[in-house]
Amino acid sequence: MKDLVANESIPLANCLPRFRFVHFHLLLFVVTAASFTVVLEEAHAIPLYARRHSLSCSDCHQIVPKLNENGLKYWSRGYRLPPEMKDPDHETTPFAAWYTFRQENQTSRDFSEGFLPKVELISGGPIGERFSYFVEWRIISQQTRSDGTLRDRSGRFEDAFLNWQPDKAQTLTIGQYRALNQVDVSRRVSVSEPLLFSAGLPGDPEPGNSRLTSLRGFSPSGRSPGVTYSLQLMQNEQSASDGLFFFGTVPFVGELSVPLTTEAHTEASFELRGETKGVFLETFYRKGLSSIGMHSFIDNDRYLLTGVGVYNYENLFVTAGVGVDDRDGANQRIRASGEFEYLRACCDSDRFRPGIGFRIEDISEGDPRYVPYFIVSGPNEEHTFLAQFQYRIQEDNNAFFLDFSAIH
Repeated sequence: MKDLVANESIPLANCLPRFRFVHFHLLLFVVTAASFTVVLEEAHAIPLYARRHSLSCSDCHQIVPKLNENGLKYWSRGYRLPPEMKDPDHETTPFAAWYTFRQENQTSRDFSEGFLPKVELISGGPIGERFSYFVEWRIISQQTRSDGTLRDRSGRFEDAFLNWQPDKAQTLTIGQYRALNQVDVSRRVSVSEPLLFSAGLPGDPEPGNSRLTSLRGFSPSGRSPGVTYSLQLMQNEQSASDGLFFFGTVPFVGELSVPLTTEAHTEASFELRGETKGVFLETFYRKGLSSIGMHSFIDNDRYLLTGVGVYNYENLFVTAGVGVDDRDGANQRIRASGEFEYLRACCDSDRFRPGIGFRIEDISEGDPRYVPYFIVSGPNEEHTFLAQFQYRIQEDNNAFFLDFSAIH
């Protein structure tokens, strides 16, 4: 990130458009939340899958949004319960809603901002015996730039994909999604994604088209339109999520979106091009919530190779990885990360679940980051709320984040 150059005073008149912009989105957030709360309360307002199967959030999550073993099995079956469980499959509103307010303090750059990073609708589930789908659409999508301004990408799809499973061993996925499968960073407990997976490889520059240049970039946790074939061997009849997995993904240059603001038409325009970014290959062995594996990305003049291990013992989770990448055939970097999390029910109750975590991450060309964080979720009943606190410690890049979310 570039250093902020902002020792000059800012005229009040220049602040007013931004003030109105933030308050417009705050009003939209309140109206959207109120509307969906009314709709979903009529359907016993708990999130989509729990409403459908008469389950609680804690049946599938260690701490929302991190999946436990039951949740991982449910996801692996294409959002279906195991055959031995009676599935009520209640009729319900086929959507869930997730709203987040963030307070971000960039202490090294001396600016502070309160804003809505996301208001999103989520839907997913089985289609017949062989198909399943998942869609996550961000009505509001914002993030801070290094100078303290907000980047507006409202209307983009975080995920929008269709799975076809001709048998228990094979899956074909098409749509927009993350290429990485061993570690699902979209269900992370921390506010930010691990740098090990999010650090990108830039694509070929397109003169006069920064949007296309950006879309040509690739990171394992970045979302792109694509096609994936996966094969599961050494299957365990008792657990659909255990076994040896192989994935092959071809990501395409583009982004699926329905831009909702003027800026989003530039920052998140709908793009779908025929050119591919390269090939992403991944293999890992998983048992329960523990796994070991590796992934690689290969293109003409850039590559990435990473080894990853995940270990779970009761309430303790450890994730570590190390990799090497080369962005232009002459600029090799080493990337590494180690993360520790302790997540448990509070006082033997499912109503409130706290957790703590600490991550150390580094890329050889920069300074290491130390990321402590804390989360609490509850009451895991008709409505679920999350409070996430995170501090990033890095030379000239210190920052504090507080996210408060409601899921209905």
